[in-house]
Amino acid sequence: MDALTDNKTTDLAKELQKSENLRARLIEKNRFLYRENKRLKSGFRRIFEEKSNLKKELNNVTQTKQGLEGKIKLILGKLKRFQNVEYESKKIREELTKYKNKLQELNALIVEKKQLLSKYEEIKKQKKFMIEVVLTERYEWINRLRGMIRNIPVDYLDMEKKLKLADKTRHRVGKYARVALFVDVQNMFYSAKNLYNGRLDYEKFLESTVGGRSLVQATSYIVQTPDIDQTKFISLLKSMGYIVRTMDLKTGTGGFAKGNWDVGMAIDILSMIDKIDILILASGDGDFVPIVKLFQKKGVGVEVFSFAYNTAIDLKEIADRFYPITADLLIQDFSNNSSK
Repeated sequence: MDALTDNKTTDLAKELQKSENLRARLIEKNRFLYRENKRLKSGFRRIFEEKSNLKKELNNVTQTKQGLEGKIKLILGKLKRFQNVEYESKKIREELTKYKNKLQELNALIVEKKQLLSKYEEIKKQKKFMIEVVLTERYEWINRLRGMIRNIPVDYLDMEKKLKLADKTRHRVGKYARVALFVDVQNMFYSAKNLYNGRLDYEKFLESTVGGRSLVQATSYIVQTPDIDQTKFISLLKSMGYIVRTMDLKTGTGGFAKGNWDVGMAIDILSMIDKIDILILASGDGDFVPIVKLFQKKGVGVEVFSFAYNTAIDLKEIADRFYPITADLLIQDFSNNSSK
């Protein structure tokens, strides 16, 4: 019984020892867990602090991102405005180029205007000079005619009979009409040159003016200048059937050159009043109006062929027919293209 008790005591002591050992281990483990828990809490605090710091950094990054996005938008807006400005600048450069070209054209036109004004002043001087020459020559012819008239013995009774007979004469019409052509070559030359940069086709002009009627006479009047040889031209007119009358350009006192066929043409035209039915006048000079009226009074029709721009208005109105000379009666003069 004692042995059994001793064994139980021994076992109990062992169990107690085991319990003490287990308790000691649990206490140690508990201390270890406490230290681990404390360490983990410290780690959690650090993690929480790091989390807080990361949140702050994230907020800062977010704010920085928003600021950068705002700056990017601002930069994109500026870039777009810059592109618009560049496009507008390109358009402005193109417009400036156009204006520059227009300015160059305007400068060229101004230079041309000055040249034309200079030529106009020169032409005005020449015109004034020619008017003086023509008037001087006309006065000379008038004085000569007056002297010639004074020296002509006049049988007024015989003249009155002839005039009455002329009034009774029936003038022919149509293809049987007798026509006479008188051409002021100088007037035709300068008009064709200045207006059309060409020259009159005299052969075609003769055919067009006569038009199949009976040609009594075609006379052309030329003023010859010393520096121009017109021999070939005169021969050509004669071969076409023209009677050519020439006058040399004369230099009067003070160096004035003069040469005009108005009076000579008038005398020749008047000599044909009883010989023709139609007078064809190739001139735009209004000084022929009195002669036209005289022929019409005698029953002779008058046709005027001239350049419309250079023909006196009263001559156009008084003529029975006015035919403007157009480009189809001209020969183009290519040698004057540069000067024109």
